[in-house]
Amino acid sequence: MPSVNNSLAPAGWYRDPLGLPQLRWWNGLHWTNRVEEHRPEIQMASPEAVESNLVGAP
Repeated sequence: MPSVNNSLAPAGWYRDPLGLPQLRWWNGLHWTNRVEEHRPEIQMASPEAVESNLVGAP
């Protein structure tokens, strides 16, 4: 599977990097085989949220 450009991204559900209409679990190191249908109650991490967590924004 493709690796994430930013290896510091926290573990969580993200849009599938293969472009499929599902979410795939990123364990913080690599993509796993765990997939879920896109559900509104699953909050995906936005690039802005990831960046603010990495720089320690208040």
